[in-house]
Amino acid sequence: MKKLWILLIATQLVCAAAVSCGGKDAGGDGANPADAQKKASEGEPDVLEAWEYVYPEMDGGGGDFVFFTPITGWSYYTDLVFEEPPGEALDDAIYKRNRFIEDKFNINIKAVERDIGEIQNQLKKVVSSGSDEYDASFCPAAFGGNIGALITQKIFCNLREIPTMDLSGEWWNQTINEEAAIGSGDKLYYAGCGVNLFTLQAVSCVYFNQDMMSDLALELPYNAVRSGKWTFDAFNRYMKAGAQQNGADSWKWDAGGPAVYGLASYQDSATALLAGSSERFVVTDSGGRPQVAIEGERFINALTKIQEMLQLQNGEFICANDISSGFYFEPMFKNNRALMILGELKSADGYRDMEATFGIVPVPKYDENQKDYYSHLIYPAPVLVIPVSNPRPDFTGAVLDAMAYVSNRDVTPVYFDVSVSQKKLRNEDSVEMLQIIKNSGSFELGMAYGWTNDFYFAIHMEMGSGGKFDIASQIEKHRGKIEANIEKTMELFE
Repeated sequence: MKKLWILLIATQLVCAAAVSCGGKDAGGDGANPADAQKKASEGEPDVLEAWEYVYPEMDGGGGDFVFFTPITGWSYYTDLVFEEPPGEALDDAIYKRNRFIEDKFNINIKAVERDIGEIQNQLKKVVSSGSDEYDASFCPAAFGGNIGALITQKIFCNLREIPTMDLSGEWWNQTINEEAAIGSGDKLYYAGCGVNLFTLQAVSCVYFNQDMMSDLALELPYNAVRSGKWTFDAFNRYMKAGAQQNGADSWKWDAGGPAVYGLASYQDSATALLAGSSERFVVTDSGGRPQVAIEGERFINALTKIQEMLQLQNGEFICANDISSGFYFEPMFKNNRALMILGELKSADGYRDMEATFGIVPVPKYDENQKDYYSHLIYPAPVLVIPVSNPRPDFTGAVLDAMAYVSNRDVTPVYFDVSVSQKKLRNEDSVEMLQIIKNSGSFELGMAYGWTNDFYFAIHMEMGSGGKFDIASQIEKHRGKIEANIEKTMELFE
């Protein structure tokens, strides 16, 4: 009761402050963690901690809290645990987050790492055996299997039934959570958050060479994003303007040649642009039941426009995905051979020493009538799950919720403001864009459940590589199979 009264008094004080200061515009968003920490150190910790985040009084008895987590050879940031204080700012932020959570809950945070392609099968074996060796896991949405198969086999806890998780909090990825809650909505078996930076780094975005744009007298696209005018048509205009043959005999790739391309990417460009249009392979009806959406007029129009943009002609687009030979879109961009690339956020890691200034914006919208930007997460992106063999789901939920909150407060800003803006992206405009990208990232739901894989990969491989793709016949070919897959899943899910 004492804590409740403290919380009520704190809420009244906050409301009074908002009124007297003119509301949000005058005083920020109403919850400044830095101010809270400062005032807490001056003697008001109980009130301010309740105002900011209420950490439950739960004790893990000094035992281990173990994550089962993926590692890859794809240059993603996958570190969850550091035993000793590291030197790098981002590593240090994660180290401090873990120490803070360990102190709050009297636990020792550990991580068991496994190649991303093995996570799903290994997790199934461990849980099916009844072993409780993992408290939580970051499981790839669709790699080495699909997470939907594990859900229907009842491998994970329903997070909606864990009262210690505030899944409505801004520290959870609401786009992922909303799309994951199929059926009646009272079941949610995986969630998105920033505890594992791999998930954030797996989101698609557009990099552009600011110096080249200035030389071409092109306006930097930041204001277009802000005004809602960063659309397929605007994106295509930049692609056309960026294509400069510069005396080359043809547009065929020559590592030592002078040609510059409008957009360089790999096969995922098609599915990333489709996600940016807000179109989905599968949507849920008012009752939460999944429905095939690939025959909709807007879906077809978006796919048609994407195919027109990704034709291998006139240097506007080049698909380059052969790392071994050096024919790869990331070094093309770094060496000023492409005005833009469409890749994941992790690509910025390779641009620490890039001489040209570059920026980042979200994947464009379909048109100006589309309200929001949508950012594509690649299908192997890991999501957070709790195995059903976990004997203490309420305690685990409390730890994970607090960890997601602290990650959002203390780790993500370091990733943006230090690792990204100062070393890589170098400007505040791009950091602003990153917030849009972060808050809108989600993957294709049908991939997570294995419904749409064949159609997804047809678009991914054929259209994404600049090849010809008969949209109407492909839709007709795959529609019935997708519907059958959904029915099969829902029989188990419901």
